[in-house]
Formats: sequence, C-alpha cells, structure tokens
Amino acid sequence: MRRLALLALALATACSDALEQTSSAGQVIGVVNASDRTLSVIAATDFTVSTRDWQSGSASPRTIDGRGHVFVVPLGAADAVGVSLFFTCPPDALALCVRPDYVLPLAPGSGATGAAIQDDSIAWIANPGLNSVTRLNYLSGTTRSVAVGVSPQAAAIVGTRVFVVNSNLSGATPAGPSWLTSFDCCTTPPTTDSIPLTGVNARFAVVGDDSLLYVVAVGHAGAADGKLSIVDPEARAEVAVLNGLGESPGAAAFHPTGGRLLIASALEGILEVNTSIRVVTRGPGNGIKPGGHGVTGLAIDLHRRVYAVDPGACAAGGTVHVLTAPPDYREVHTVTVGVCPTTAAVAATQ
Repeated sequence: MRRLALLALALATACSDALEQTSSAGQVIGVVNASDRTLSVIAATDFTVSTRDWQSGSASPRTIDGRGHVFVVPLGAADAVGVSLFFTCPPDALALCVRPDYVLPLAPGSGATGAAIQDDSIAWIANPGLNSVTRLNYLSGTTRSVAVGVSPQAAAIVGTRVFVVNSNLSGATPAGPSWLTSFDCCTTPPTTDSIPLTGVNARFAVVGDDSLLYVVAVGHAGAADGKLSIVDPEARAEVAVLNGLGESPGAAAFHPTGGRLLIASALEGILEVNTSIRVVTRGPGNGIKPGGHGVTGLAIDLHRRVYAVDPGACAAGGTVHVLTAPPDYREVHTVTVGVCPTTAAVAATQ
C-alpha cells in the first residue's frame, strides 16, 4: 500500500508539473493602443481587460516588449519609455509599487522605437533620432547610450549580446540595405560590429527557440518586397534570406508548434515560416485573416494560443482575436481593446 501511495503521489506531482508548464494562469497580454496612448492588459485566464495609462500626451507608442513581470513601451516622439509593472509588493518596495505605471525620459530628440528587456531591471531602447540605443534601468531611470547605425528601429538580445536593427532610412525612404549593430551588453565601453542584411527597411526582430535571430524587413512601399533574414548570433552573419513576405510585413512571434515563425501583416493576416526547412508556408494570398481582417501584431501564451491584433479602421476600439494553435487557428474569443492597437507582448502577474 505504501508503494502504491508513493506512486500515486509521484504521478500527481508529475501531472501537476505538466499542467503548470502549459497553463496560462498569471499571464497577461499587453496590447499597445497608438491613438489613445494606452496599454490594454488582457488576462490569459478569462480574457478580462484592464487599461494602463502613462498620461503622456505627446506619446506615439507602437511597439512593446514583455518579460517576467514588466512591460516596456517606447513612446516614440515623447522621447520617453512607458513602464508597467505586475508583481506583489514586498515591504521594502512600496514606493515603487504605488506607481505601477510610469514614464522615464530619454535624451531629447532621441525618439523611442523598439525595446528589448535584458533582465529584471535593464532594457535597451532603439533611438532613431540620435542613431543610438539606450541602456535603460527601468527601475531607477538611469541611462547610458551606445552609438549604432542609421535609424535603429528594434533590438533583440541573445545571451549577453545586444543586436540593434538599423533600418537605414533617409526620411521615410530606405537609403539602401539594412544591417545589425552587435555588442556585448556588459562591456563598457562596448566594442560594436556590423552584420549586413539583404533586405531594406528592417524593422522587427525576434529570437527563435533555436536561438537564431529572425529579422523582418518591410521593404519599399508598394513594392511587395518584404523579406526575412535569418542571422546566426554566434557567427554574427546572415545565414539565410526568405523572400515572399509581400507588402509591409510586421512584427513576428515564434510559435513552438512545428517550429513556426508567425509574421503579422496588415494586408495578408498571419503569415507563416517553417523555420526547420526555412520555407514560407503561408505567404500572401494564403494568410490567416481572423474576422476577415489583417493583423498588426501577435503574441503567444503558454497555452500556445495566438493573440492576433486587429486595429480595424482605427476609428474606435480595436479587437484582439484569440486563436487556437496552428495549423487550426480556430477563434475561441474576441477582446475589445483601445483605439488603433498596433502590437502585443506577454508578461506575468505572479
């Protein structure tokens, strides 16, 4: 009997662990609303929505990063970053926790586009106005800048290395191919190097489960020449380029089901790349369009559900379509968010 009891306990513990690994309890999805300058926070358990507001009238937020218990949102023309925290207050942090949503300034004229959170206090913010990237302590507000390439739009971190996506824009027009600036996050001053990319107007980057870096190049307006660059962060080289992403592809999210990279497209919906064989498996004309609409951002929870951001006409509240994992993409819920939502990320509340 004792052996049976111990076996039952072991099985129960294993099942509990398995449930914890796939449960979305405690997860929240942050959706950036460009027009009303707010953050809609969706609870992954019951899809209820709350609103966070940084009260920054000059803000033009369009991107977001989430990690642990924090969202970091570059505020564009406001030369600032919005921070939203999610955690239970320890006794020695009450001064911080009474203001879970706050704005931290950056250098005047910097602009603030992409963000990459390094750890529980540091994030890197791309600054196209100054051709730099800012190391921001989002708990204390201290900053340090690193010069990078022309018109940086995004950042990503692999291990201890920061990769900054330089779109190489002259005004709103690509001046030539984009490239990455790379440096070690913890060396002062850092030694930078450059990684050439094939595509033009690169704007988005995501790290895959395979530890490779996937960079989406929007291309020339009207030319439908969006591309995906696959970069080996150790070799610091572009190792593959996939054409066929169509007109102005957007932010990407890595889905663990079948090694899929999902790419948002305002025209085509959800595009797919099979990263194992490096083939575009859902290209223009074959994208997933929830509600018949294109999408501008994507996030994936621990239950592997896909949150597809649908801005609508940007005249009223947008919609987030909650979909089952690919290949089915069955819609299980819709959530109304703020005006003109642009993209999304995932964080945790506990």
